[in-house]
Amino acid sequence: MKPSQQMTILGLFALVYYTVLLASGVVGTDVMPQFVVSAVIFLSSGQMMRRAARNRSQKERKGEKPSKEPDWTLRTQILRWVMAFLVIFTLGLWVIKPVGVSFLEMFGFK
Repeated sequence: MKPSQQMTILGLFALVYYTVLLASGVVGTDVMPQFVVSAVIFLSSGQMMRRAARNRSQKERKGEKPSKEPDWTLRTQILRWVMAFLVIFTLGLWVIKPVGVSFLEMFGFK
């Protein structure tokens, strides 16, 4: 079975599952929009995968040369710097936060 078909079937099962939950009264209508959006994402991802495979096969038939290989060393270095910045930023927030104060209170959200 192709991955696009699996995603479509998964979307259908998710939609049926969410319908059963709603019909049985386990969840209310207030959470149904999130469930419907996730089922629609699964259903549309199968179509997108089929469309991408079709476009790729058409390019191969036309004899177009493949796209340029990305510079993985540069991308790896950027990813490492971003992750290092996030870790240092998180530790900095943890160090400057007073002991009895939550993060929500510290930033004025509460």
